[in-house]
Amino acid sequence: MKNVTVILNAREYKIELHHSDSDAGIWKVRLWRKTFLWFRKRISSDWFIDGKQALAFAQEMKRKYEGVSQVAQQ
Repeated sequence: MKNVTVILNAREYKIELHHSDSDAGIWKVRLWRKTFLWFRKRISSDWFIDGKQALAFAQEMKRKYEGVSQVAQQ
């Protein structure tokens, strides 16, 4: 089963943490940029073998891109 956790879903960016039960040792952090209407473009995809590292990286990205989205909304 594929598990997707949304870390950030802001106006311009979305960060997702992907983990599949079939591949227990693979964690992916994906950064999407929202474009026109419902379209989105994947900006980066980082792969990890440890869930703690992946979550820490996703939280760091959240802090970075959360501020960018708030500035864009103002």
